[in-house]
Amino acid sequence: MTAMKRSLCLVVLLASCIADKPSVAPALRRPAPRKSTKLLAAQASGGQLPTASTKEVKGKGKAVAAPVSGSWKWAILHNYLYFLALGLSIPVLPRLISTIVNPDGSSDVTSASSVLGGDVEALDKLCTFLGVGFLGACSDVVGRKPLIAYSALGFAVTCLMQAQAKSSLWPLYVADVIDGVSSCMNTVCQAYVTDASPPERRAVNLGIFQGLSVAGACILGFPLSAVISAKYGLRGPMYAAAGVGFLNAAIALFITPESLPKPQRQKQLDLAAANPIGALRRLFTGTPLLRGSAAAFALLWLANTCMNSQFGNYVNHLFGWGPQESAPLLVLIGIMFLIAPGLLVPRLGLKRSIESGALIYGVGLLCTAFARTPPQLVWSVLLTSVGCIGTVSLVAFIANQADPAERGALLGAVETLQELMEALGHSGYGRLFAFAISDASALKLPGSPFLVASGLLLAALATIKSTFAKFPAAAASFLT
Repeated sequence: MTAMKRSLCLVVLLASCIADKPSVAPALRRPAPRKSTKLLAAQASGGQLPTASTKEVKGKGKAVAAPVSGSWKWAILHNYLYFLALGLSIPVLPRLISTIVNPDGSSDVTSASSVLGGDVEALDKLCTFLGVGFLGACSDVVGRKPLIAYSALGFAVTCLMQAQAKSSLWPLYVADVIDGVSSCMNTVCQAYVTDASPPERRAVNLGIFQGLSVAGACILGFPLSAVISAKYGLRGPMYAAAGVGFLNAAIALFITPESLPKPQRQKQLDLAAANPIGALRRLFTGTPLLRGSAAAFALLWLANTCMNSQFGNYVNHLFGWGPQESAPLLVLIGIMFLIAPGLLVPRLGLKRSIESGALIYGVGLLCTAFARTPPQLVWSVLLTSVGCIGTVSLVAFIANQADPAERGALLGAVETLQELMEALGHSGYGRLFAFAISDASALKLPGSPFLVASGLLLAALATIKSTFAKFPAAAASFLT
């Protein structure tokens, strides 16, 4: 599909969001509450009460059910633009870092560029870890819209600074600090989707949201980055990403409606729960069901970080691929992210999607670790892409355990945990890859990071299966 057709698709998506802006009457429709048997099952097994989208809101002397509000297509649009900018920058940023670090100015991956790239990204993730829980909790107080605009502006400034880094490393570090302290787009947009979705559609909508926004953007972003870098150099896509970020912020500020009405918002920010330690406590000192879910997610996301951080370095080392050569495979990943959740999750259900997704992802990473030809790599990446259904399903399962007014804070806590895993993963995998390709390594196994990640996926699978087995009734109440 040409760039012009992609642009038309974006215009159609924006138009559909505007056309789907809810009127007063649809906002008053109430989803059917969960059956009381599920409430009793959750209470008996240590789980939280399934609150879905029927939260009690104080009115004039009586309680009313909180309506599902807003169109979740707006969340797709903003996450799409955010990840479009990310998709423009991902293929070229490691190569841009190499040109600064390598003495000869080449863009090839080296041990030094792998370590620096991992450390810079780890700083970004550490800053996000410190702040995303706070930003997610803020969205429960002030609404989703201001935080969406803030995150878009932060990434736009980040891309500008990275594009201007030429001989000094400090702009890279400052840019990643800015990105880290403003990174909350995915969390807030996920909260937007859950605000606007009835409970029985939440998992499916989150899967479609991830597919259309994340994968759909990458399908366009990766090849477009290759085209722009071929014509304008490695910094061209970074400037384009900044422009997309500023556009995203403008739409959020002046067009997008709010998904969280004031009666459903928290009255004040809970600072004790909004810091990173408080965010982790929200996950790991809650119910046993939530603790088990969070532990499985931590292992899953630490494994997922391997693909995010080392894929570009891996294919460059194995086959000498740059942005132009790796773009088709990245598009394949995006296509699978786009179609797999919507196709498989409704048929498998949340439980089987979580378990089968983790297993498939682990097998795919194992195959990636030993891939030595491009066809072998393509098939292994295809497996890992199908495994994405486990991630979106597990996030939906965790989100189902939250009260509507606390959903942003809980998803912020999930992203806090996610960013902590990425901070550990980017630095750790970068160093492991650097050692694996160095003269000091006896095995010379560049796929070592993917081998470790495969083991982590199997540990995540064992953790979530154990959690389901220990609390079957409570788990069942949130798996619908």
